[in-house]
Amino acid sequence: MRKYAVVFVHGLAKKPPEEKLKEIWLWGLERSDTPPPFDGKNPGIDLEVQGVERYFNYYADVFYGDSYETEFDSYYESESDAVVQEQNFEQVAGELAIPVPANAEEAKFLAELERKMREAPSPEDPPGLESLPAAHEAAQFEIASWLPKRVKEAVIKKAAMEAYYYLFKKEYVRPSDGVKFQVRQELQDRLIAKIKQAKQEAEKVVLVTHSMGTMIAYDVIRNREDCPPVEVLFTLGSPLGITEVQEQLSVDVTRHVDFPPELPRWINVYDPLDPVCGADPRMNDYAPYKDRKVEDVRESNWGSWRHTITHYFAGKHFRALLAQALELKLK
Repeated sequence: MRKYAVVFVHGLAKKPPEEKLKEIWLWGLERSDTPPPFDGKNPGIDLEVQGVERYFNYYADVFYGDSYETEFDSYYESESDAVVQEQNFEQVAGELAIPVPANAEEAKFLAELERKMREAPSPEDPPGLESLPAAHEAAQFEIASWLPKRVKEAVIKKAAMEAYYYLFKKEYVRPSDGVKFQVRQELQDRLIAKIKQAKQEAEKVVLVTHSMGTMIAYDVIRNREDCPPVEVLFTLGSPLGITEVQEQLSVDVTRHVDFPPELPRWINVYDPLDPVCGADPRMNDYAPYKDRKVEDVRESNWGSWRHTITHYFAGKHFRALLAQALELKLK
């Protein structure tokens, strides 16, 4: 049995097929040829070489079926025209059934979450995109690094809708084939099954979660008694700091959130210019449990779309903390 296993949980929008997504995420963690602000002076982490088991919790099919993200050509960061345009946005982000709020609370949630993400600080488009270092085949991103303003807003709208379906325990009817899912139950069950699988192969499990996936991770650790023990939770670009999200994840009528009592360590990595978490990137609303509280770590990404997972994976702070959590030495 290995000492550690990592379970990865992806975030919003349509995704590549599961095997391709694994390739992209592992490449993002392994790569050392990172552009500014890292300039290549940033050793990567090869989990396979280090003897760490790797598991991927995949749930994009619940929303998008087998309509996979396949527009990889626009994702090479070495190309100056590597931009998702409005005409191919649906091919990248996917078609999502528009929710119909059942009451004023649900309608307010959608409006407020979208507003807060849209109004979060954002960087200017970076000059000289063509000057970025050449990248090899695996430099294909889930969401391109540089997005036109209207496309960014559409991605944010989808993020709010996915959060709504999950947090309000809605049934989702997949547009492609009419298959129905109880979203919160389905996504929770998938993650718990993956953690149980990891626990069969390793003594300790570390969760590395991104975007909407951070909500599922917190929810199962805090609110599901059948969730196996997790040693460390990493949340990257997380909307868990936003009040409207917290209100739906709280365990009592006070709507206050807290540090999960069964969790030894929680590390939250954020870029304040990431629109998904930028409205409230820190987790200081989560009441400590005994001497445990969330460790908020600021990490600077690059580009005008700061939510990209491979950018977070290039962060020096994140890599150092992940290596520490797994008892690994960076080169």
